[in-house]
Amino acid sequence: MIPINMNRYFRLTILILAFLCSKVFAQDKVIRKIETIVSAAVKKAYPASVRIWGFDVQQNQRTSGQFSGVVVSADGYILTAAHTIQPGKNYKVFFPDGRECIAMALGKIENRETPGIPDVGMMKITDSGTWPFAEMGYSASLIKNEPCISISYPESLNQTLPTLRLGNVAEVKNEYGFIRSTCKMEPGDSGGPLFDYYGRVIGLHSAIDVSEEMNFEIPVDLYRRYWTALNSETLYTAFPEKMDIVEVDPLLPVIQKKNKQKALHPDFDVPDIKSSCLLIKSIIKGKTQEIEATLLNVKTAAGNKKQFLFSKDTMVGENVQCYNNGSVVPLKLVGRDQDNDLVLFEAMEKQPGGINLDFSAGDTAKIEMGRFLCTVSHDGKQVRSVLSSAVFSLPKISSQPYLGAMVVYNSSPVQFSLIKEGSPAEKAGIKVGDELISINGKRIEKASEFAPEIMKYWAGDEVSFEWTNPAGKMDKSFRLDGRVQPAFNHPAEKFQGGKSERRDGFNTVFAHDAAIKADACGSPVFDWEGGFYGMNIARFSRTATITIPKTVLIKSLIKLLDYTGQPE
Repeated sequence: MIPINMNRYFRLTILILAFLCSKVFAQDKVIRKIETIVSAAVKKAYPASVRIWGFDVQQNQRTSGQFSGVVVSADGYILTAAHTIQPGKNYKVFFPDGRECIAMALGKIENRETPGIPDVGMMKITDSGTWPFAEMGYSASLIKNEPCISISYPESLNQTLPTLRLGNVAEVKNEYGFIRSTCKMEPGDSGGPLFDYYGRVIGLHSAIDVSEEMNFEIPVDLYRRYWTALNSETLYTAFPEKMDIVEVDPLLPVIQKKNKQKALHPDFDVPDIKSSCLLIKSIIKGKTQEIEATLLNVKTAAGNKKQFLFSKDTMVGENVQCYNNGSVVPLKLVGRDQDNDLVLFEAMEKQPGGINLDFSAGDTAKIEMGRFLCTVSHDGKQVRSVLSSAVFSLPKISSQPYLGAMVVYNSSPVQFSLIKEGSPAEKAGIKVGDELISINGKRIEKASEFAPEIMKYWAGDEVSFEWTNPAGKMDKSFRLDGRVQPAFNHPAEKFQGGKSERRDGFNTVFAHDAAIKADACGSPVFDWEGGFYGMNIARFSRTATITIPKTVLIKSLIKLLDYTGQPE
């Protein structure tokens, strides 16, 4: 029998637990509801969000960088930013469903006294057809802190499909007449649409400042007010005299009511993720480098339970030390996966927590735009984000190795035509006119084989070159350098922490809009219910963090552990 005082304590404990569980259940319902609202809005808005660039229809060739826009009528009217177009010029338009068409720039408004303001531009598809379009909203009915959605095409990612970003309306109208949102932008996004949570266009992307919270949008009501004037192929250096009537948003009372409710502004903490991320310190080029690592609990094919840590290979150097809440964790290096920039360690002492990988259950993580995600760091801090893309590949561009040599076009045997000063090729003793024989034992017989072979390697890889010169046959091993990346003074390049040094050359990744620093890569990514989605591998740009999906981590782990069979 429980004593009376203990019985009261027991009943009080049960009541507290029941109260907490009910709060968690209610909060889960709120999060699920807003995620459903966002998904519905994206479903409406996504098909009309287009990628655009200048196009010469006579020469059939591209004539400008890419930008974004949104189709707002079935007959093909497009809203975009004025600074992206020239009235009367042709442009090529790409829809997410794969359709392409030609559009002509109509009017744009750029006041002479205020360059870059108001940045209003309109286009019209000239090909016949019925086009996907998004409904126009009303910027006059915006309320501070209401959720908003960006769907556009950042130039740095250079993908055929747009990426999604979530945020809120930070300022309904700033001193320059723009909406300010927290949906991050970068070059290529200009002219892209900002939607409300009903999937209606409320603004168009115009400009940014250094802070990731400073993203400026052209109010959609300006397009409504000057719709007739914008139908003329005219550059307006002041607001046109001809104005149209802008009606009151019929949803204004509903918007005002809903924005007072918790449903649009949920708070959530991802459950059951303690000790899922540890800290690794190492030495790279004589300096201490910190990076995160994801702790995994694995049952091997032999039935043994082990713990492993995945981290970002290019940010783990020599003298590796691992820490869990300040305590040192002894590690054993298992192997490196260069293609995915992964390094795998085994934890030699059992650690609390970790993420259970159940290989037999398959991957239940759905990589779909609009899913709410959360990144967790080694100190337990959480960074919320939204899944921004489908799975895609990132070709090796910034990560290309640097040899510093060129060969004569169509030469056979392959003859060197240019050796750059201070390059690995020059330091190895290769000179103009020398003839290449092989790279790491692979014979290179034609000039067309040279570049593809070099592209198989990474910066820091050791390669062995064999070549001939007037003195005879030469053979030398040396390391390839990384390419020096050009410095830009654009605000998009000045976000806190900057880009990861290795941020491309991946076959299978997805993007989300978490603003994590480059040294926070290696951290795990979960959905809001605690489901494991993958590991952050690179801060790619101002708008995108790149993640290796769980399925790729599993395949890499199996390969590195050299399993003869699938884990149980």
